[in-house]
Amino acid sequence: MHPLFQNRNSLFAYFFAWVPLGAMLGVVVSAAAHLNWRATAAIVAPVTLLMAFVCLSPWYVCRALPLKGTPTWKLLSHHWVAATLASAFVPSIVPLFLLTFASRIQGSPISLEPTMRVLASMCFLFYLLSIALHYVLQTLESTRQAEVLSREAELKALKAQVNPHFLFNSLNSISALTTIDPAKAREMCIRLSDFLRNSLRLGERMSIPFGEELALASTYLDVEQVRFGKRLRVTQSFDPACDACEVPPLLVQPLVENAIKHGIASLAEGGEIYLTAQLSDGRMLFSVENPFDPDAPAQRKSGFGLLNVRNRLRARYGTAARLDIDPGPGKYRVSLTVPFTKEPVK
Repeated sequence: MHPLFQNRNSLFAYFFAWVPLGAMLGVVVSAAAHLNWRATAAIVAPVTLLMAFVCLSPWYVCRALPLKGTPTWKLLSHHWVAATLASAFVPSIVPLFLLTFASRIQGSPISLEPTMRVLASMCFLFYLLSIALHYVLQTLESTRQAEVLSREAELKALKAQVNPHFLFNSLNSISALTTIDPAKAREMCIRLSDFLRNSLRLGERMSIPFGEELALASTYLDVEQVRFGKRLRVTQSFDPACDACEVPPLLVQPLVENAIKHGIASLAEGGEIYLTAQLSDGRMLFSVENPFDPDAPAQRKSGFGLLNVRNRLRARYGTAARLDIDPGPGKYRVSLTVPFTKEPVK
């Protein structure tokens, strides 16, 4: 199917673009055949409408004969023949009815030869112009598809970094617990396997409802709860409407992990993590706030989770989403803003 038929607005814009072309055709026909404006309109209006439909056909010929990989002689010969047939077909309807009708409006017979010659020449030029525009349209479509594929490949690469990074940190925690509390280490292994199973299942999808993403983050918190015990406390405040918002999978877990690793883990008494989500002006706002020790030494290679999330947002949404970081006195707040959509983003 022609891409213009897939979008009503594009189709309207296409036919609207033929208005000045029809006016141009009318000026040339009127000057060549010495017609008044009413007789000119009686001929040019139906011919322009028919030509608008005929000039959609080059889309299929251009797809069969791409610029790259098609010999020049083949391109020229096929398109020249197609333009010749179009310029012969469209004016052929004029003598059947339009000239008789236009002659009555004009009040005198209309010369057939100059009218046919002008219509054939203009139709030939319009058809060649439509061929060039269709090649431009196909080039833009190919570029857009290449960008989509590139974004999907980048998203998959970024998403593939999440689990290994998290697994590395979790195994370090399990290793430390094996000598201190073997029972907790065993429980953490069980919960870790549940988290990995769910993350692999959801990670295969391009988008998931935010409610499922929160459930996955809760599974991760269960893993860390075994490790930190009472030192880790979580307060959640979510607008139920946020559950339907489609987001990339494994988007929240790195933010929560960052809050634990660089916040709770650095405090002897632990602390409380605040998770909030709400809707505002067609956007979903999610935030993670945690206490931290400003005097704690900076950890090497910190910030991987935030960088990963920011890159995934850029690859998926462009400038429509953002990640804001607000390090306040004793508090660290990360805010995530994404467009609210109930269908997967493509």
